[in-house]
Amino acid sequence: MTRTILQISDCHLVVPGAELIGVDTQKSLEAVLDQALARHAPDLVLATGDLAHDPLPDVYVRFAETVRARTSAPLLCLPGNHDVLQAMQTAGLPLGTITVGNWLVATLDSHEDEAPTALITAADRAEVQTALAHAGAEHCLVATHHPMVTINCPWLDRDRIQNGPELIEWLSECSAVDGTSRLRGVVFGHAHQIVGADVAGVPVWGAPSTCFQFLPESERFSLDTQPPGYRWLHLADDGAIATEVERVRDFQITPAL
Repeated sequence: MTRTILQISDCHLVVPGAELIGVDTQKSLEAVLDQALARHAPDLVLATGDLAHDPLPDVYVRFAETVRARTSAPLLCLPGNHDVLQAMQTAGLPLGTITVGNWLVATLDSHEDEAPTALITAADRAEVQTALAHAGAEHCLVATHHPMVTINCPWLDRDRIQNGPELIEWLSECSAVDGTSRLRGVVFGHAHQIVGADVAGVPVWGAPSTCFQFLPESERFSLDTQPPGYRWLHLADDGAIATEVERVRDFQITPAL
């Protein structure tokens, strides 16, 4: 049996009536969810950070209500660099881990409230280590906000998780049973573009934003003309992961800097 995860990321919701660089991020999120959920019924919606740009409890409540009005699938969130963890907790957003079939989906917090640079503390490591060690699932997928790989955008790469290979190897060890790693993949947000790579033998994937995109291989902050997008992850019982990215082609992005 295959379990399907809808990964959405970098929604950047703002207070009602506002836009972010000329984009109505609430409407773009709705367009993403409406298209995606018309195509598949996911077993999980995984939101990989920067859910809000105005990190207020009411904004996070609206995010959750927007998702739950469209699907009864479980929701799992993690904070990004624009998020405030306490506000997410106040809003009741589900954080941490979830089991989907014979898969454990675990989140590794790489954020610091309203600071761009990746920060993974000892407490963050301990939390995911405990989750992986005690998981009864046969396979594990880990989600972070920041990339674990260089994405060839210098202005973004300076804030990425700098010790990606070491961290992947450590996660593999934490998930091991009888010396065999159960870690099958890592997903992340932050990059506002499609990323696919291999780190220490583990596939890693980045998702596009549900609003505006960053220009690939840009030296400094630059926006792309690509429309909002999302990633599907199809988790097979044997540990294989099939994945694809889709975009909402009929949602026009005209950002205004």
